[in-house]
Amino acid sequence: MRKFTKILVLILLFSSFSLPFIPVMGEPESAQADKVVFRYGVQITPAGGDWDPVIRRASNADVARMCSLEGFVRYPANWNGNYSQLEPMLATDVEFEYWPEEQNSKGFVNGGGIKAVNLTLRENVTFHDGSEWNATVAKWNLDRIIIVSGNLTGNGDTRYYYDFWEEASDYVDFYTPSWNMSSYIGEMPSYNGIVATNSLLNGTFPKYKNVTILESGGPNGGGKIRINYNDWASLSVWELLATNPQHYILMISMEAYADYWDKAIYGFGENPSFPQDETFQHLVGTGPYIFDHWDAVAQDGKMVKNENYWNKDALESVGWFGIDEIQFVLFTADADGTQARNLAMKTGAIDISEDTTGFNFVYSEVMAQADITYYENPIGDYPFITVLNCINDTEWKTNYDAGDPYVPYQPNGIPRLLRKAISYAFDYEGFIQTAYSGRATRMKSYLGNNNTYANYDIAMPYLNLTIAREAILAQYPTECAARSLNETSTDQDWQYVANNNPIFTVDFYWDTTSVQQVLEDYMGTALHNIGMAYYDDTSHELASVWIQILYVPGGAFSAQVWPSTFAIAPNDIGHAHINAYFKYPGPYNPAWNLAFNYLDNVTDWIDQIYFSNRTIRQECYDNIGLTLQNYQYPWMWICQGDWGWVYRREWEVREFEFYIGMPRIVGDLTHIRYVGWEPPLQIPGFPVYVMLSVSLATSVGLIYVMMRKRK
Repeated sequence: MRKFTKILVLILLFSSFSLPFIPVMGEPESAQADKVVFRYGVQITPAGGDWDPVIRRASNADVARMCSLEGFVRYPANWNGNYSQLEPMLATDVEFEYWPEEQNSKGFVNGGGIKAVNLTLRENVTFHDGSEWNATVAKWNLDRIIIVSGNLTGNGDTRYYYDFWEEASDYVDFYTPSWNMSSYIGEMPSYNGIVATNSLLNGTFPKYKNVTILESGGPNGGGKIRINYNDWASLSVWELLATNPQHYILMISMEAYADYWDKAIYGFGENPSFPQDETFQHLVGTGPYIFDHWDAVAQDGKMVKNENYWNKDALESVGWFGIDEIQFVLFTADADGTQARNLAMKTGAIDISEDTTGFNFVYSEVMAQADITYYENPIGDYPFITVLNCINDTEWKTNYDAGDPYVPYQPNGIPRLLRKAISYAFDYEGFIQTAYSGRATRMKSYLGNNNTYANYDIAMPYLNLTIAREAILAQYPTECAARSLNETSTDQDWQYVANNNPIFTVDFYWDTTSVQQVLEDYMGTALHNIGMAYYDDTSHELASVWIQILYVPGGAFSAQVWPSTFAIAPNDIGHAHINAYFKYPGPYNPAWNLAFNYLDNVTDWIDQIYFSNRTIRQECYDNIGLTLQNYQYPWMWICQGDWGWVYRREWEVREFEFYIGMPRIVGDLTHIRYVGWEPPLQIPGFPVYVMLSVSLATSVGLIYVMMRKRK
């Protein structure tokens, strides 16, 4: 009996130690043992867009596009614009040939231009339809881009022709003895012997001259091609080569789309002309997942694993590429959609989704859930910016006053020093705390935070009422004197003037979104603190500011201050954004440069960026920054909202950057795997550490009893 008692005591002793750990030690059993399904929450855009590389523009359906189509190379993590660092995809080797560095008529030396690129193509790659990847298919894809975008046969689509065709007259000042496209001026261009007939192309040249096959490839495909450029190609080459969510040219099956060599493909299957059925399949590429469908009405989509993917064995050998099926769960872009997505994530109806401006999770709820994790991106999403209209500083104002019939609407900008004053009167940090609950970062450069060319040593306006009021006194000396305002006037003095006899009343427009409602309060306070007012009425609060500015006749002329967001790319590609928003686009074209910042020196620096090496580019970017941030004040660069990815803990995700400053979950979804997850032991009212304490006390008691019995 005594022996049995001892054995029992020992069993109780060891049980007391091990019991709290049994649930933790158990290997979680995957509920997806037969088929690993990954559910991706995506916001519904008004339309799915078009995936065809010729006419593609960004839409949330790109999550399907990036899984199915691939390019020649891919940007590495933290890419700084060095083309030698590009990683192989459908091309295994890239060799660049550069234009000679020669002086142009502007007086500086053109540098960094790419004349041609030789691509060695990967062997043993097949498309989803089983057809082979080789040099003939690569050339067909690239030729098709020029033929369709230029409508060379009359069957094409020219809506984005300017992405692939350049105006020869735009570069007259930059031509050199070796690089000179002036012969295209006033002439209809041709490509592959097909002469353009569309008047849009008169005087233009295609970005690349031709594509030649150097090696046709063997029985396993592959081969080698050469792309000969017409343009300087120091920046535009990225569009042609790399697998990236922002770029256009990804490879499609020549066999599947043989009938579309000169015409565009529309939609993702929802377009009646191109339905997804047994006769027409969308997104037939070489990528790791095969497109099944995308249905914005049913709010779902699906892709399945490509078992013949060229990189399958390499990925699987290290434990990746384990998802068998990707299901897209679509949510509407409104309050109901936000609530539905929050619930779907918390209940496990979706496994991952993006948290970004305009498509936010309730952050506090997400962080409170033990079975959900949050990957915080190191840079914010689309910047929140406010336009300060400079149109009165431009020839638009001069020409209107002279009776020019081509300026039918009266320009209504605000003076430069008033733009400066508003920039220094705004409470940026207060706005961030209120509008974003602190989850945003103040912009430190007109190029955006973390841009490889951003120079944070160039001062950015901040809340400083002394500087703001000095600018007002300099801009409106007579008006200020009439209101007894001077350097010693108090806050109350300036606010009294704003409320009773404002110096100026601003045409400020905002819309009904929550962030812009907060902006209205903070902008109103900023204006009142410098003796200004704004039209606080329903005609200035809109359902959409963009509609007012871009589509209402004269809207861009009348709005003096209005909020905006736009994408800022983080490296050399950033040239596209400054070209669109800060370069003088020519007379009578308000579609670009929405702040009407038509400064010749800024335009000259932008041009020089295109034709320079990295060192000169940095100098030009800095010159533009000094001018915009410390002199012209065409925008208020307010903040970039924090954002990230929300996903359930049963998934392991390898975070990845396509290029510096724009971190994304790996675009093709091959680097996500199911690992299972079990919550730590939770006994109601008794956390694990309490159970350990009880177990220890019990053990001590048992040992004491044993020792007593031994005595």
